[in-house]
Amino acid sequence: MKINLEKYLKEKRLLLDVEQPDENSVWEGIKAGMVEERKIIPNWFWKVAAVFLLGVLTTYIVMNETGIGSQKVITLSDVSEELGKQEAEFKMVAEKKWEEVKPLISKNKGDFQFLLNELDELETIQKIYQQDLNEIGANEYIIRALLDYYEKKIKILDRLLLETQKQNNHEEQITL
Repeated sequence: MKINLEKYLKEKRLLLDVEQPDENSVWEGIKAGMVEERKIIPNWFWKVAAVFLLGVLTTYIVMNETGIGSQKVITLSDVSEELGKQEAEFKMVAEKKWEEVKPLISKNKGDFQFLLNELDELETIQKIYQQDLNEIGANEYIIRALLDYYEKKIKILDRLLLETQKQNNHEEQITL
């Protein structure tokens, strides 16, 4: 026979509930467990934080004392005064050319995108060689490559200037 368990428990509840729990002892046990957990967590956290800070401080001191963290940027003027003057002249010429070209290409940037991409590629290569100069030091191959970069940049800027002038002259002839 099937007995409905829920119905049975409701009817016989008073007979089954023999003992009453002591509420005070239950809550005191819960409170004691909570206090112990709070004491354990901060001690563990502070130990980890102290070890982490000690590691960071040690790394900082070692990097500053050995000079690993402070890498000096080397330029061609650091290698020789003559190379520094040559680099400064190339930079000045390249900047002047760029200032001439910039307003002309702003109208038709898409027409000269291939030359602008060449300039971007040159800039990427120059950054790589500059990084090599910082890491390796004065190397004749790197120095020649950096000077060659400026020469090529000036040639590309000259070509851009020539192409923009051609296009402007062609547009003027068409409108006349």
